Amino acid sequence: MRAVPFQVLPDTVEVGGRPVKVDTDFRIGIAIEQESTAAEPDILGLLDRFYLGEVPRPAEEAVQRMIAFYSHQDAGEEKGGEGSRKRAYDFGQDAGALLSSFLTAYGLDLSAAKIHWWTFKRLMCGLPSETPFMRRLYYRTADTRKMSKSEREHVLKMRRMYALKVPEWAGKSAEELDQAFREKAIRRYAQAQEAVKER
Repeated sequence: MRAVPFQVLPDTVEVGGRPVKVDTDFRIGIAIEQESTAAEPDILGLLDRFYLGEVPRPAEEAVQRMIAFYSHQDAGEEKGGEGSRKRAYDFGQDAGALLSSFLTAYGLDLSAAKIHWWTFKRLMCGLPSETPFMRRLYYRTADTRKMSKSEREHVLKMRRMYALKVPEWAGKSAEELDQAFREKAIRRYAQAQEAVKER
């Protein structure tokens, strides 16, 4: 039988064969995404924020489950859609545009709202095209080949204005970033564990 849509979103992940409560707030998802582009991500800090209470064991599985939750793998959503497209936003750089877009489209003040990470991502992807956030995405990704000269010039001017300033992941897809972060996270966690043993 197919999964029924609109089910209550989970607030646990399974680690070591048992369900563990997690903080599902969208701010945690944003923190994970921002750390994913860091050369040396703060994995221990993320684990402390993501898991409510003590970080469960085995810790390597706890890291993998956190990343899977962030990546929507638990949502049963198919790969190859949004994940295969190039990243066109940055939460730090686009915070103001995102805040005003959610306020205009949904009446949600992101500085005060408590929203499940998966709901937030779905709402973000569903923002109307005329909102400031989606306009930025349009300028960054629009195919200018079939545009008139004046329209192309305008789009390219706006593209320069809204160009992403974070070069580490420019040109990579969300799927590639998730995989790179997964590998980096497990490596960083192992390094942290070794440092603790040496004390």
